[in-house]
Amino acid sequence: MDGLPTKLPTDPDALIALLKKQQRTIEKQQKTLQRTKKKAERSDARVERFRKRLASKEGHIQRLEERLRELLIKRFGKSSERFNPDQFILFNEAEEQVAEDDVADDNPADDDGAQISVGRHTRRRKKKSHALPEHLPRVDVEHTLEEDELQCHCGNALERIGEEVHEQLSIIPQQHYVIRHIRPKYACSCKECIRTASMPAQPLPACQVAPQMLAHIMVSKYLDGLPLYRQEKIAERSDLVLPRAKLARWIIDGSAVFQPLINLLIDTFFSYDIALSDDTRIQVLKEDGRSAENQSALWIRRGGPPDCPVVLVDYAASKSGTTAHGLLRDFRGTLVCDGATNFNLAVRSNDLRVALCNDHARRRFRRVYDKLSKQDKGSALGSIAGQGMLHYKKLYAIETQIKELSVEHKLAARQEQALPLWAEFIDWANTVHSEGVSHPGTMDALSYLIKHATELQTYCTDGRLPISNIQSEHVAKTIAIARKNFMFSDTVAGAEASARVFSLIETARANGHNPQRYLSVLLTELPNICRVEDVEALLPWNMTPDEVSSRYAQYPAP
Repeated sequence: MDGLPTKLPTDPDALIALLKKQQRTIEKQQKTLQRTKKKAERSDARVERFRKRLASKEGHIQRLEERLRELLIKRFGKSSERFNPDQFILFNEAEEQVAEDDVADDNPADDDGAQISVGRHTRRRKKKSHALPEHLPRVDVEHTLEEDELQCHCGNALERIGEEVHEQLSIIPQQHYVIRHIRPKYACSCKECIRTASMPAQPLPACQVAPQMLAHIMVSKYLDGLPLYRQEKIAERSDLVLPRAKLARWIIDGSAVFQPLINLLIDTFFSYDIALSDDTRIQVLKEDGRSAENQSALWIRRGGPPDCPVVLVDYAASKSGTTAHGLLRDFRGTLVCDGATNFNLAVRSNDLRVALCNDHARRRFRRVYDKLSKQDKGSALGSIAGQGMLHYKKLYAIETQIKELSVEHKLAARQEQALPLWAEFIDWANTVHSEGVSHPGTMDALSYLIKHATELQTYCTDGRLPISNIQSEHVAKTIAIARKNFMFSDTVAGAEASARVFSLIETARANGHNPQRYLSVLLTELPNICRVEDVEALLPWNMTPDEVSSRYAQYPAP
């Protein structure tokens, strides 16, 4: 033992003293050891705290980086949802099973833009110029030779043997004109009878606006995204004063003319057993009991028989389930929608079958993949999101192939081709989900897919059903583009008028009509109709686009 003499004392008292001294030394060493141990434990705990704080900060940084990438994609990225399987490397055969024709969809090519090889160079063919439409009027401008140029150097006069024609597209800028309704008066010499010729009823009798002008204002605002203040500025260039307040009043009062036709569209919507629904926000500044900052909603209902497509847009103060149930109160059948809970009340109350939109499920995988860093995209985490999109790519490829087939053939193809792919897809999702995924976005995408697996496959049971709710989303996008320009509605009456006009414009487009011409016909004819049969004759499927154009051409024009 250290500190002991090589020879122990023989005296008992000296030996006891030596033992006590060694005991004190051992106690000091034990205390020192305990202090060192406690210090080490505190140091380990401190290191563990720092490790947890570092992990927390790294996770926070990762979430911020993902959020930044998401915002950059929204601001500068492509809006297309197409997915190229070559964007990442997978470990399994999923990439190899992607249909070749589906891959071709992501890389479209045509003869006009085909590439050709010349030696070591690759050049692109020059695109052919397309002939201008035949229905456009032509204005001929003939260019002749000077008199001295009509003489040949041999002395003979040149004879015309043909011509070369080069066509250019031109335009007459927006031109306002005035329609003068002249009503002759007749009187009898007896001075007891005076008669004045009548004129057709107008959509706004007390206003100086023709149906064609009113239709133009509506289409310009709601389809072309020109807010009223811009239309006011455009009119000023023609030395015409059209205050936006006046234009707004024309739209609100003029849209009320459409209500009889909208009532028939609603009846047609409820007559069919398939409906699509979605909603998009709108802000109303002056609404009783609500602040200007509150967000209201424009609800979209799309349905009707295949040969009578209907698009209805309705204003509501909220996106609640009660509102959705009220709009779908008389509907029975299959509802195509997203997984939002505001449809649950209508589904339960009306015993509806739900076909969930697969675009929403696919976007969850897409958002995860797009937000990952380049390093993570090549990892197992990135491959999960990528494989999810590849599974969807194969399912959507089937829809592309059967797009033009009959309902019966679509159903057969989905049963034979899509359902086996779905079984494989869900099995894969369950396996990955059970193994555990730390990334919250990836776990959310897998959980949503597994939770709604049955409703996402509903379209495979009916050849009439779409794989997604994209048709309603297209309407929502049209509304969103216009809303981005006019930003809000001043009053509830304005929001309701917007909904009516959106309904007629989108229904006209769904039936192949020119919205400007179709709305002009409605605004001209509806004020003069008293019978339901005459209103039915104006339904968009009861008139062909040529018939609408023929009527439109008969209206007064300079």
